[in-house]
Amino acid sequence: MISKIHLFYSVFLKSILTLFIVFVTAVFYSSCEKTTEPKTSEDEFGAEIDAFVSGHMNPEGSGFAIMVIKDGNIAFAQGWGMANIAAGVPFISDTPCQLASLSKQFTAIAILILYERGLLNMDTSIGEHFPDFPVTWADITVHQLLTHQSGIPNFTDLTPDGVAGFDGLTNDGALDLVLKNYTLEFPPGEQAQYSNTGYLILAMLVEHITEMTYSDFLEETIFGPLEMNNTFVRDETVVYPQDTALPYNENNVLYEYDCYTYGPTGIYSTLNDLFKWDQALYSNQIVGQSTLRLAFTGYTSGDNNFGYGWMVSSYKGHPSYRHGGFSLGFLNYIFRVPGKHFMYLMLSNGGVFANNGFDTWTNELMDKIFAYYL
Repeated sequence: MISKIHLFYSVFLKSILTLFIVFVTAVFYSSCEKTTEPKTSEDEFGAEIDAFVSGHMNPEGSGFAIMVIKDGNIAFAQGWGMANIAAGVPFISDTPCQLASLSKQFTAIAILILYERGLLNMDTSIGEHFPDFPVTWADITVHQLLTHQSGIPNFTDLTPDGVAGFDGLTNDGALDLVLKNYTLEFPPGEQAQYSNTGYLILAMLVEHITEMTYSDFLEETIFGPLEMNNTFVRDETVVYPQDTALPYNENNVLYEYDCYTYGPTGIYSTLNDLFKWDQALYSNQIVGQSTLRLAFTGYTSGDNNFGYGWMVSSYKGHPSYRHGGFSLGFLNYIFRVPGKHFMYLMLSNGGVFANNGFDTWTNELMDKIFAYYL
């Protein structure tokens, strides 16, 4: 009898507990439904972003522009400040801006085009094409150059600080600096250490194999086919378009220098042209998707996890690809989450951004945008 009573109470208590859990769950979700705020409209969010950036910007100072690409469309694009302060040229979505190290992704794709054409392999050694390089460099491979695993010193670590380190610098001049200090910093393939020199050599390799200038090859294979009409390589033959963003320091004083290095840097582009570039990366227009996967694979692990022209990571469980671009007076950033059909772009031409790196309100801006769109 006691066991039956015990069984009855046990079943009864379990039933009460189950009902209680169901009731609490229903109340919780009902409460959530009542208190969840409707998502801000895109127009309202755009106005919020405009107000946020405007609160940090001098409208007559150096410029800053961003673009958000979502589901194949430009969800948001706006510029603030000036591309050219003296001439009163505003920084807008069609402003050509020095991409700095965002240029590396184009150099990497140029190499992959040659790979698809059967003109080189990822294990091709640079000694095959440049026998006059130091013997210790001879076995360094294309893959190691692309992933910063070559051990070759970074030429930007060997130049003077400030304008003196950039003004008049060419690829030949930068390479000469390294050849005077050619000792490898580690055995190739054993570490990863960021090296602009590697991408300079990759640009030389493009020219050596194609017998074309780097600029002409990119125009023929990328810029032209994608109608990136405001994108160009800044070498000694190019005159700036009048609306080009000029570099300024944190006090809006112009940095007066002409730098002609290309491969790791040197490409000028606009937000609108980079929209075309982003969309092409979902297609087979420039190279096949199987080839593109080589660029979007991380080979070195760690925080940077270098691919080919990109740093590979993940965002909310989706593979993501990013790169920063810094040069004297310029700071840029690109962040792609292809699985969400999302890309964020930032271009700027002022030391007010560049000298502080990414530890500014621009990080807060990105957080707002990522939270809204992702």
